[in-house]
Amino acid sequence: MQSIEIQMLPFNASANLVDMEHVTDIVNRVYAASEGSLWMRGVVRTTKEEMAGFTREGEIAVARSMGQILGCVRVRRIGQETGEFGMLAVDDGYQGTGIGRRLVRFAEEKCQKEHLHKMQLELLIPLKGSHPAKLILRNWYERIGYHPIHMEPIDAAFPKLTKMLAIPRQFVVFQKELR
Repeated sequence: MQSIEIQMLPFNASANLVDMEHVTDIVNRVYAASEGSLWMRGVVRTTKEEMAGFTREGEIAVARSMGQILGCVRVRRIGQETGEFGMLAVDDGYQGTGIGRRLVRFAEEKCQKEHLHKMQLELLIPLKGSHPAKLILRNWYERIGYHPIHMEPIDAAFPKLTKMLAIPRQFVVFQKELR
């Protein structure tokens, strides 16, 4: 594989419509594969309009090689000293190559440059039982330094999502010190 460049995706409505569609497609395919049984049939994780809004706000970073987008992550400030990443997704053919880890590192470094001291993420899990893909993600997040700090009900934070769930779920909120 050629060298990989990670950067914030600039917003230019006419120039990056193709990028918005590609990033949206990557996120929806990855989440459908890893969370498919947790959502009602036909539900998609995001839309290109939502992704365009995140991009307009300067929240979407992409990994590219030879101009092709291989993965993405949403990164934003959520508090006085806390940043958050989410929508971490790597295109099917490039999973397991370290791109996800590089996207997380990029998000952490961006937040450190903005003088934030903590990084947070939310992992959606079943309320009862477990989910194989979620166990793999939880272990991976813990290996790269994230620790669960609390559980949070999804319905209070995202009532719209509650209607799209196939089974009851909750968030495990993870944090990592960036100092």
